[in-house]
Amino acid sequence: MQRAIPPDVKAHGEGARLDPWPAIGHPTPVPQSPLLAPGGIRLGWREPALAALLYALATVALTWPLFRHPATTVLDTRSLYGPASVLIQRDINLTLWTLAWDTHALRTDPLHLFDANTFYPARYSLALSEHKLGNVPLFAPVYLATGNPVLAYQVTLLLTFVLAGLAMAAYVLYWTDDRGAAFAAGFLFAFAPFRFWQLGSLDYISIHFFPLITLAIDAVLDGAGRRTAIPVLAGALVLSTFCSYYVGYAAFALAIVYAAVRIVARGRGSFATLPRLAGALAAAGIAIAIVTIPYVILQRSGIIPDYGQRGFASLAFLTQLRFGLMHVLSYWVVPHREGVPQFLTYTALSLAALALALRRCQPRAGLVAVGVLGVVLALGPYLLTPWFPPIPLPYAALARVVPGFSAMRVPQRFGALTTFATTGLAALGLAAACATLRARRRAAVAAALPWLAMAAVALEARPGGLAALPMRVGTATPPEYRWLAEHGAGGAVLELPASIEDLHRSSLYMYYSTVHWLPLLNGYTPYPPRSFVSVMEAVKGLPRPEALETVLARAPARWIVLHLDAVAPRVRPDWEATFRAALPVAAELDDAIVFEVPAQRAGPR
Repeated sequence: MQRAIPPDVKAHGEGARLDPWPAIGHPTPVPQSPLLAPGGIRLGWREPALAALLYALATVALTWPLFRHPATTVLDTRSLYGPASVLIQRDINLTLWTLAWDTHALRTDPLHLFDANTFYPARYSLALSEHKLGNVPLFAPVYLATGNPVLAYQVTLLLTFVLAGLAMAAYVLYWTDDRGAAFAAGFLFAFAPFRFWQLGSLDYISIHFFPLITLAIDAVLDGAGRRTAIPVLAGALVLSTFCSYYVGYAAFALAIVYAAVRIVARGRGSFATLPRLAGALAAAGIAIAIVTIPYVILQRSGIIPDYGQRGFASLAFLTQLRFGLMHVLSYWVVPHREGVPQFLTYTALSLAALALALRRCQPRAGLVAVGVLGVVLALGPYLLTPWFPPIPLPYAALARVVPGFSAMRVPQRFGALTTFATTGLAALGLAAACATLRARRRAAVAAALPWLAMAAVALEARPGGLAALPMRVGTATPPEYRWLAEHGAGGAVLELPASIEDLHRSSLYMYYSTVHWLPLLNGYTPYPPRSFVSVMEAVKGLPRPEALETVLARAPARWIVLHLDAVAPRVRPDWEATFRAALPVAAELDDAIVFEVPAQRAGPR
């Protein structure tokens, strides 16, 4: 029985594809995937390797001096984020600890991955922040080989730029067969202002799997890469979500909207691919759901908040009230000093406009839909204007029906979708312009155009004045942590001074725990567990002796590390006297004293 052919496909040939709107539809032959199709463009290892090297060198140059000493420095967030730098610097410490813990736990006790060493004795303490497992494949080899979490972190950060470039280049090469435009597309995506904005947030900068999601969808729809396209799609969705739940929700939204528009564009003949695409999304969803169980438990217990039930009271949801709707929308097309840098660059916007004018075929409609979706989601749950009551937007609906979505605090991060879509459109416009120039026998200009586009984006997007911050690693770590690694004997540690408000110090305690991996009562999270809050309430009364007794009764610690250099000089003698009178000294090391808590005096575990 002969398969029915839709009339629009029959008119132009079965390999043709149209935009969903007949008035602007225009057929184009089905391309062969350079990565997934057995008979398509053949790439040896040299071209991707050279591209990876060039992307890596460009990363080092555009972020200099961030990678000048990768084993001992990280981004000094003051050089990029200004007043908000303290928020990001402690997040870098958290990421260093998280990836190191992931690697350590997966190697030693994977079944207890989420029972991390921080916030002891609370359960599922890894789930008090993002688990970041998606970046472990990049981080773990370096960390296991060197034992240096800073070096592993910096290598991982560098590789996100390289992978973003390669993935976008593969996607554009699939559609254009233009190597120059494909390489430039990778550059525009890897070094977009949105990604530079996330330079201090490794989990949110990790949007490098987005192009693979769309490439895999295209391969499924085009019948290419039958054995690899579905695993690539499912794997890219899982890894995106494991990098960050923000990135994961954006990745699923990208897959659903892009696939829907592409299927509509191709007609009823493509409906046969729906089971395979749905199966990939379902398989990815199941894998993610299993790993997400600890988060669900913590949210149901009230530790992780539901921002929908709170009326979306986070400051990130109030951007429209602060700046006004039109000002917020202008962030996409005009660079601003304040607020969220969603600027798409004049270069990418101009080339995207060329794509809308010159490339009247797929995947234009899919990319436009994804770009619009990113802008709408970035606005948050409501459209706020002076003239009408708040108008609910898709963000509010997703928060009601999608599990876990209501825990998202910063809707502006969904701008990653618009960055991806605009870059993809820009690459199509660039390829169309180069093809036009070559048809007019201006091959030299066509060859130079991608390089000019990259140079222009580099000038527009590069963050100036970056600086690196030294980190203490290896033998340079404070001696008290090396002492604990040698003599801790598995005992839990409480580090003082500490408070719920001093988040930066808490993040450093977490980072330094990678030296010994002992259970640690301290930790940094927006959602502290009740056991930690109870201990910190008692700590507020120090250095009074009765406050120390309360701390000991609540804290199941064997070791208390008192950092004298972190105590105000005028009360330092009082702290030292109180602790020396109550507890035996185990070690005196530079500016820290380690006290041992007798078992009968330690709090309940």
